[in-house]
This record gives sequence, structure tokens and C-alpha cells, in this order.
Amino acid sequence: MAQELEELKIAWLGLRARVEQLAAERQQYLEFFENAAEAYVVTALDGCIVEANGAAVDVLQRRKKFLRGKPLAVFIALDRRTEFRQRLARIAGREPGAEPSWRTVFATGGERVEVGLTARVIEQPGGGICWRLAAMQ
Repeated sequence: MAQELEELKIAWLGLRARVEQLAAERQQYLEFFENAAEAYVVTALDGCIVEANGAAVDVLQRRKKFLRGKPLAVFIALDRRTEFRQRLARIAGREPGAEPSWRTVFATGGERVEVGLTARVIEQPGGGICWRLAAMQ
């Protein structure tokens, strides 16, 4: 029995070390995401914002705490929302030929800004879509 306890202890220590390693890798990813120079937003497949980095906060002109759960579509100019929603549905549905990159117009802070969007479906449990937002100058 003592040998079994020792084996369990060794297994526990190995698992604990792996959890600590994964936590450190996750923190490194979060820091990279948050401090990236390009604007990135992660949405659920329905287009509601899950995460946004610091650069995206600047593009969207909203505080980060007010972005979570908000549909990305509300930042699209009214005359472009139908197109956005159609493209979102094709991308989220993984339809063949769905174009993941295009230009649209955001309407934030009373300004209209042309923005290049690039979408990539996240192929992991929980899924979602990672969007790169590039304000056109």
C-alpha cells in the first residue's frame, strides 16, 4: 500500500507540474493577445464578442468591459449590417467558398471608419471566430 501511495504522489506531482505549465502558457498567450499591435476580437459563432484586445478597444471606441456579450454587428454601419450578418452566417456555418476577408464600414463614436475584416473559425471545443480588424487610413 505504501508503494501505491508513493506512485499516486508521483502522479499527482506530475499532474500539478503540467497544470502549472499550462497556466503559464495560457498567461503568455493572454499577454500576447492583449498587447498585439493589431486589433483582434474573438466572438462566439453567433457574432457576440467574447474577448477583445487593447487595439480592438481603440478601434471600437468602447471600454473592454462593455464589449463582452455585445454583437460585433452593432459596430457595423447600418447600411453594411445585412452583408456582415450574411457573411458571418456563411463563415460560422463553414460554408465552402465563404470569403473570410473583406472591407466594411464601422460606425463608432459618431464616425464612419473603413475597416478590413479577416475571420478565422476557431476549431476547438467551444469554437468561435477570431476577427482581425484593420482600420483603413
